Amino acid sequence: MPWPAEVLVAAPLIVLAAYVLFGISGFGSALVSIPLLAHFLPLTTVLPLMVMLDFSAAFTTAWRSRRSVDTGEARRVFPAMLAGIAAGVLLLRNLPGTAMLLALGLFVAGYGLAGLLRRGRAFRLPALAAHPTGLLGGLLGALFGVGGPVYAVYFTGRIADSARRRATLSAVFTVSTGVRIAAFVTAGLLAETRLLASAAALLPLMLAGTWIGQRIHGRLSPAHTGLVVHGLLLSSGASLMARAAGQF
Repeated sequence: MPWPAEVLVAAPLIVLAAYVLFGISGFGSALVSIPLLAHFLPLTTVLPLMVMLDFSAAFTTAWRSRRSVDTGEARRVFPAMLAGIAAGVLLLRNLPGTAMLLALGLFVAGYGLAGLLRRGRAFRLPALAAHPTGLLGGLLGALFGVGGPVYAVYFTGRIADSARRRATLSAVFTVSTGVRIAAFVTAGLLAETRLLASAAALLPLMLAGTWIGQRIHGRLSPAHTGLVVHGLLLSSGASLMARAAGQF
């Protein structure tokens, strides 16, 4: 069965915008793409579709910057992350769709608001924070596809150098999305041929968006980037909350 016409129009634009953001910040594509695509498709369709694109984007970015990865910091989050992904996939198959939409909207809007209020103030996290970071990031990544902010907060509090931090985030996203793909295959959420064909069709837009974002990255100040990104997240999360509330 083909996608509805509104999906064929909206999905390419959403994916392009999401990966422009990814190219600028090194994370955040799912925070834009998943809440917006969830207005048109169920989360059980959106998440497997986007995880394939996220893996491609994260892998290509991580490979280019592999020499800058802080492997010690990355390894700290992996064990708990695997446990979180396993729990998230189990919940994904059993939670009501409307409750998931509301929770996703709350998380995205809350993250956007927190970013606007924090305004880039520096902070330092202990190494022990890697365990709750991995667990929560894996859970949210599998359940909503939005584990990136959790990892970003942790690595911002652990790695001062922005290039090293971006490279480490990309490496962690590569592992996280690769494990989620395997988990979705095992759970039968990637069995639909239409999903694979759609991911292949959207791949050029992912590559184009990432390329555009990387070119923009060097021209924006961190303050302006944060203001735009967090404002967009607050708006998209609030719109998803309103949609979910209307379904109760």
